Amino acid sequence: MFSGLAGWHLLTLMVLWVIPFALWLIAVIQVAAAKAAAGPTVGWLILITLVPVVGPILWFAIGRGSLRQDQQSRPDPT
Repeated sequence: MFSGLAGWHLLTLMVLWVIPFALWLIAVIQVAAAKAAAGPTVGWLILITLVPVVGPILWFAIGRGSLRQDQQSRPDPT
């Protein structure tokens, strides 16, 4: 089955499947771990899932900071 698998096949597999999956997985874990309101969290999860490569990149670029700002602006419930 894998007898014809050359180095460029593995490189293609990594670039097209493994790296985007790893980005998606890390982004989903970070969004789920963020203690933010349900609306922004669900929105980010939908974006990350429906736009596979661009969604996680947007999360790493602007999403983490936007959820942190939401946390700081919310009043403390206690």
